[in-house]
Amino acid sequence: MVSKIEGEILSKLERRLALMLESIKVNDLIVKNCGNGESEFDAGIVAKVVEAYGSIFGNDSSSKICVVGRLVDEYLTLVARDMNVQVNVFKLLVEALPKDSRCCHDNLYRAIDMYLKAHSSLKEEERSELCRTMEYHKLSQEARKHAVKNARLPLNITTRFILQEQVSITRSIINDGSNYHRTKSQAIMRVSKNLRKGWVKTNKEVKMITREVETIKMQLCQLQLCKIGLQRQVQCLV
Repeated sequence: MVSKIEGEILSKLERRLALMLESIKVNDLIVKNCGNGESEFDAGIVAKVVEAYGSIFGNDSSSKICVVGRLVDEYLTLVARDMNVQVNVFKLLVEALPKDSRCCHDNLYRAIDMYLKAHSSLKEEERSELCRTMEYHKLSQEARKHAVKNARLPLNITTRFILQEQVSITRSIINDGSNYHRTKSQAIMRVSKNLRKGWVKTNKEVKMITREVETIKMQLCQLQLCKIGLQRQVQCLV
């Protein structure tokens, strides 16, 4: 009975704190761990408050959920270097808010990368679970370049990003309107083949795909230069 009452009080407190998330700073979330754990921060309490916010305002279009999303990513960056923050708690913080709470995933990627660096003993499955929230199209170009070469990311995530980059480049080549049909067809066939086979399984294959991406980028630049040259020639004729 006492346990039930304490649980209800704690739940009400978490919801009350959740209502304050839209107007506080990241330093306000710093809760020192007063329990038996070795972690400097009590990230578990913060995770529960964020989770409570998501359950209250997750479908409310009038909420400042993107503001809270940035706040959570700042907090993740703050606690990522703590060796004793458990992966399940960190993952709960990453996934506590709806997908549309983050317009850009650069800060999320930075926080996860810092966590992986500080927790190098994580299993491949744990790293994959932690990284699955990240979306390629929500990363900046700079973050994408870093991610596809980041050895700390699990292999399936790196491969997914590389394949998505291939798809993006292929679309750019197609939309360019050039007559390089062979280049376009080869690029499309490579992407389709890799997608059908599933994730690439070795680092050697990942490096090979990365080289292919760089080659396609160079071809795209050449096509764009060719297009500009043709446009200038047409203007001179006119």
